Amino acid sequence: MIRCYKDTHKKWLQYLFLSPFGQERLRIISSSTAQGKFNKTDLRTLNIPIPPFAEQQRIVTEIEHWFAWIDKIEQGKADLQTIIKQAKSKILDLAIHGKLVPQDPNDEPASELLKRINPKTEITTDNGHYPQLPDGWVIVPMQMLCSLADGEKVDGKEMPNLDVKYLRGEREFKILKSGKYVAANSLMILVDGENSGEVFRTPIEGYQGSTFKQLNINENMFTDYLLHVINLHRKALRENKVGSAIPHLNKKLFKAIEVPVPPYNEQVRIVAAINLALSRLDAIMENL
Repeated sequence: MIRCYKDTHKKWLQYLFLSPFGQERLRIISSSTAQGKFNKTDLRTLNIPIPPFAEQQRIVTEIEHWFAWIDKIEQGKADLQTIIKQAKSKILDLAIHGKLVPQDPNDEPASELLKRINPKTEITTDNGHYPQLPDGWVIVPMQMLCSLADGEKVDGKEMPNLDVKYLRGEREFKILKSGKYVAANSLMILVDGENSGEVFRTPIEGYQGSTFKQLNINENMFTDYLLHVINLHRKALRENKVGSAIPHLNKKLFKAIEVPVPPYNEQVRIVAAINLALSRLDAIMENL
């Protein structure tokens, strides 16, 4: 405990020790021991500059004035980060409602695309969730456009284990001698744990992590468009996991997600517009 004499302002002394100058002085007197500590004698012999008491008061007032402004800036930064997150979500929402890019009447209707996926499919052009979709768009359940699968079991071959920590860049991969094979540049969706619904692309071939399923998107769909749709539903997927011991992806809910499908060429234009907008928002976020 430090008790200040009458003509020493407590706040001024506190700010002195918190300053780079004060921190450096404390480091100097604590460097003589292996554990980096100092005692009362060390502190008593520490030389520090002391202004008149009235100036100490003015210094404290000025510091707290600027700290108040810094707090406002930090709060403004936090508010802007929240706005940017909301803007990203809104961009994706506009995209799947056909309001992000203009339509081209020369595009092949999405109904033709779906006929190639499944000639017997029942085509819906509108419903309660997506009123007034543009001409040429249709609505189908997610299960029509992609599937979840496990890789083929492979034994006796040493390959990397592509688990979530490796794919997030949190650690190097481990080598396994058997597992479910997954090729490089494949999509895997997290089905176990807190972040169920998160999608990764494998940078190399290896064995599928135990918490994943492989995500196979139909070749008639523009892959990145469907990934953006999945991303827009991530919150709902996280909040509706099933299982008690280890919560996991509600596959029934995932397969039932209603996907507004624009013509293929419009999917490409939508993804380009999304990527441009998100990159600009990311640049703002990085410079806050």
